[in-house]
Amino acid sequence: MTSSRITGTSGITAALDAMNRRDRALDPQLPDRSFDASVRLLVSEHGGAVRAAGASTVEILRPGDPGAIWGAARRASLELRWDGDEAGAGELLDDWIAEVGPELAGAGAGADSGAGDWDSSLSLRLPSRDSALVRPMLSRGFAVTGVEGIRIGTRGADAAGAAERLRAAGISVRPAGPADLDLLAELDTELLAHDAQHGGVTPRPGATGILRDGIAQRLAADPEWTWILEQDGAPAGYLSIETGKDRHRERLAPGGSIAFIQAMYLRPGVRGGGLGEAVVEFGHGQLEGAGFDRILLDYAALNPRSGPFWCRMGYRPLWNTWQRRPALLARR
Repeated sequence: MTSSRITGTSGITAALDAMNRRDRALDPQLPDRSFDASVRLLVSEHGGAVRAAGASTVEILRPGDPGAIWGAARRASLELRWDGDEAGAGELLDDWIAEVGPELAGAGAGADSGAGDWDSSLSLRLPSRDSALVRPMLSRGFAVTGVEGIRIGTRGADAAGAAERLRAAGISVRPAGPADLDLLAELDTELLAHDAQHGGVTPRPGATGILRDGIAQRLAADPEWTWILEQDGAPAGYLSIETGKDRHRERLAPGGSIAFIQAMYLRPGVRGGGLGEAVVEFGHGQLEGAGFDRILLDYAALNPRSGPFWCRMGYRPLWNTWQRRPALLARR
């Protein structure tokens, strides 16, 4: 095995085409993927054939930067392609870790920048059905912290019936508007704190303001796709959906219309008794009525309730986010 750096995909196009065919055989919902012609790739070869290729991105953020709430402040990610050869993928992963680990640690000078530094991470987004990558990832200290699920097709979801079930339990549903920004930011902050327990996101000072800005953008782009849930006039949760975004289309094979459940949150006091299922059924009914037949969402893999819940609601894993956090493992 040998690894090297190349610029662009010249000379490895056939290998990448074969990797795309392998992906589609694993999961027909996966898209064809390519690298930008100007990107510098790390490539692993064996017997004259390219076995794996990856493009690395390093972000060094300050804790107050808006993107810092979505993970570690110092993070490296790898867009990995491979042909199923475990040794080739393993060599590429080892070379990447050796390259970016010291950079992340050095950028944290003055803080806890060595092993055990929780504000550094390595991550990869990989097809959920690519089980052959599990051992190479686990053996290098990675774990699945996030899942992007997909629900395919229409299933006769009944928004009106779901709203009636919620009303029977004392929960009303109303459209959200600009006047609800502060409330939505408060609920989103609660959701961020809950998800942070599972390793994927990080509460920061100023997070509520950052989330408020994001919600304002969503309400402007999709004004009819966010709802407030209330119980006896008091806020109990919310549902927010995005539609027609390029970043979601890029993660799927062509065909059909795509929506993304950005958030579904119920406060602890109103959870249970099937209320969450009714809220999601309401959203499904709205989406099916508007012609959407593929729905995506992200959930925390290590939340013991999330996976079973979304499976019951008709979703199955499409992409897994593998993370190693801290980026450098403690030596024994």
